Amino acid sequence: MNEKGQSWPEAMLSLVIIMVIFSSLLPLATSITSSVTAKKQTMIAAQTIYQAAILYKSLGQTTGYRSHEELHYNWTVSNGQICVSYEIQQIENQKCVSL
Repeated sequence: MNEKGQSWPEAMLSLVIIMVIFSSLLPLATSITSSVTAKKQTMIAAQTIYQAAILYKSLGQTTGYRSHEELHYNWTVSNGQICVSYEIQQIENQKCVSL
């Protein structure tokens, strides 16, 4: 080791530590972000069901849609249920609640 700065092994050790941190934290952050996004979309679907129930009880409306952040939530009332269909990452999801 010299007095002029870092040595080559110290630099490599620092690089390895940084690579380990980023290779483990970035995938974790990505999965957490996608999980939170999915939960947010499910919450918006629940809000859409609530609004659909209000429209059904007050106006008798049996179908409709809601757009939120460029996502479309289509709802229908049939057989005593309100169902909302929406798409998460190109996968069609449906949430139903009994009246």
